[in-house]
Amino acid sequence: MPRRNGSGSRSRSRILVWIVTPAVALLLGVLGGVGVASIINMPQVESLSDFNPGVITRLFDRNGEVFATYAKEKRVLIDEGAVPPLLQNAILAAEDSNFFQHGGIDAEGVLRAMTQNLRQGRLAMGGSTITMQLARQLYLTPKKTWQRKAEEALLAVELEKTFSKQQILTLYCNLIFMGHGNYGMESASRAYFGKTVQDVDLAEAAVLAGIPQRPSVYSAYKNPELVITRRDYVLRRMMEEGYITEQEYQETVSQPLLVVPNRKKDLRAPYFAEEVRRYLESTYGAKGLLEQGLQVDTTLDPDIQSAAHAALEQGLVRLDHRRGWRGALHHVDIEELESYELPSWRAVELTAGKWYEALVMNVSARGAEIRIGETVLQLRPEGMKWTRHQDPRKVLEPGDVVWVRLETAEDEAGSPPEIVHLEQEPELEGAAIVLESSTGAVRAMVGGWDFDRSSFNRATQARRQVGSAFKVFVFGAALETGFTPADTIFDAPTVFPGANNLPSYSPRNFYRQYYGITTLRRALEKSMNVCSAKLMDIVGVERTIDFARRCGIRSDLPPYPSLALGAASLIPLELAGAYSAIANQGVYLEPYLIETVRTPDGQELENHLPRAHKAMEPEIAFVLGHILEGVVDRGTAARVAHLDLDLAGKTGTTDDYIDAWFVGYTPTYTILTWVGYDVNRSIGKNMTGAAAALPIWQSIVESGLEDGWIAAGSSFVRPPAVVEMQVEYLTGLLPGPGAQKVISEAFVSGTEPARQFDQESLRILQLPWYQQRPFYLPKVGERMPDDVDDWSLVQESWTEEK
Repeated sequence: MPRRNGSGSRSRSRILVWIVTPAVALLLGVLGGVGVASIINMPQVESLSDFNPGVITRLFDRNGEVFATYAKEKRVLIDEGAVPPLLQNAILAAEDSNFFQHGGIDAEGVLRAMTQNLRQGRLAMGGSTITMQLARQLYLTPKKTWQRKAEEALLAVELEKTFSKQQILTLYCNLIFMGHGNYGMESASRAYFGKTVQDVDLAEAAVLAGIPQRPSVYSAYKNPELVITRRDYVLRRMMEEGYITEQEYQETVSQPLLVVPNRKKDLRAPYFAEEVRRYLESTYGAKGLLEQGLQVDTTLDPDIQSAAHAALEQGLVRLDHRRGWRGALHHVDIEELESYELPSWRAVELTAGKWYEALVMNVSARGAEIRIGETVLQLRPEGMKWTRHQDPRKVLEPGDVVWVRLETAEDEAGSPPEIVHLEQEPELEGAAIVLESSTGAVRAMVGGWDFDRSSFNRATQARRQVGSAFKVFVFGAALETGFTPADTIFDAPTVFPGANNLPSYSPRNFYRQYYGITTLRRALEKSMNVCSAKLMDIVGVERTIDFARRCGIRSDLPPYPSLALGAASLIPLELAGAYSAIANQGVYLEPYLIETVRTPDGQELENHLPRAHKAMEPEIAFVLGHILEGVVDRGTAARVAHLDLDLAGKTGTTDDYIDAWFVGYTPTYTILTWVGYDVNRSIGKNMTGAAAALPIWQSIVESGLEDGWIAAGSSFVRPPAVVEMQVEYLTGLLPGPGAQKVISEAFVSGTEPARQFDQESLRILQLPWYQQRPFYLPKVGERMPDDVDDWSLVQESWTEEK
């Protein structure tokens, strides 16, 4: 026992020496003031006048709402002197009650800390003032040593001599780490409470003031009980300091801890944001992006983006369902079913339309019992009928982890959703773009199924063959050379020189049918391959390429006959921009995503200036667009003909159904949709642009009509140099006796037809193509079937295609 007492006495003596001696040295150092500071190699605090802490770069949509942020440290600055009194009082009560009385070091606080440290036998309490904490944050390391304490004190004195109390307090509030990646009180207030520091109440101010002591511990999401304890301590200190009454204290400590859910932000525009981020980093550098707090106004429309995102998601799921069920994500041992917890279930809340990972508990012929967190749901056969299995036991087994989608959410009484759907992530990818035709502003951009799965932006980075969507440039060039929609061309097997300069290239129509004498309108509406290749051959590949270039196409365009059928690989945004030139009466505006870039104090760094040029005459654009209206009215896009507004566009399908496109426009927007795999493979039999891409496009337009961002009943404006007149559809001639199908056709003024329809013309068109040949006079340079003496090379290529 005496030994033990002696040991304890010696231990306390060592503690006294360890704590008191350095503390006395610290006080002596303070008395030394500037003289000591000049001896020690200390940083010059005057440089703090030019100090700019890194702040958050924010991307704003066109409504002024933030939809993405980038920062090394998530920080939003409070202006000098703008710390609200409620928060200021909470901070002073928690951290430094004598802040406005001391000169950087609080002797009373130091002695109090010494006493506490003596009692606990360790360096438990630091006695640091707010100014000392700021000095540590700016210049020192967090490591607890007596040398750091001395330096901290000396720097605090210098800071107090150089800056006002409000400047010091504001700097503290802007720099202090607040947990979960947040730096500064303002960033933390927005993250935890969804409001600025100016709007926090007493309880929230106490929570914020209590966090800096141990931000990793005082987390409302990890340790809410500890946060409440710390909050109540701050409130008690505020009462002791006279900032609040006892009644306010009692009322506030009885309140629960209310913070906004700590869930991943449901970012509906990750590909758009990433495109902007890449530009900002390349222009301003990584430091500029992450630390300068750039304020970026973008062209993004959240309503249009939401519509495009939902349409692509639903479209890809629909197409993926056609390929059948591929199986569960993974499997859990039966013994673990009751206790197993998936990481995605943490703080899960069931919401209609959302996908959730679910654990299959039981399976019977009547369905499956599944669990999401603590909620048990029934997955009935109708929720999995797309798998083509009548018996759920052939699809699922206990222990399977699968995706499910909820059709209705929990009601206020906590009842589970009524309908649950089995889902699987599509392997297919896709892209959707919405451009404002008159400005070039990108209002929506979806670059794939899921940004987390693949950040590759198929809207701006993928190069894909565009198929028949390229034909619009062939027909545009033809109109410029004097062709009209009513002019005819002969649709029949024809041979062109291939890449080897031999007569080996002979395009075939999609359904292997040929129509003989055909108007240009009908050839484009029905997407006849032979007519497009012949038309480019007549007009000239150079003129076709030139027309495409004027429309904004920058990718390589191989000067071969296959170009007419879309053999070129283009970027989706590039193609959308080209179609928008047609929609915009022949004026091309380069697509853009950024309106302005500003510094945090409002200084403008850049402001978008339109990059525009004339791609074609307005009358050419209108006539070409009028033919594309026929694609919707009678052609490959007829499934959207019922929509209540003018629409124009073109489908695109590549060989073996590898790529599916639809590019079209309303009087206001140009919209593109693409579907395909990242690695070339068939989407599926008969998965044309009309079958795979057009339904997604249709869904976007229908959402626009329903939500009002597309005006119902809107129509295209006809320029003065265009006349519209009635013609017989099959022949392009003026209506005459016996004309069965009459349409309104657009012509550049002075190019209208003069010949009238007659029954003989109709009888000729009803003959097989080879019997129509004697009645057709070829255009200058038009290749005809009877020009070919040797079909052997062509037959070999057709055999290889099979």
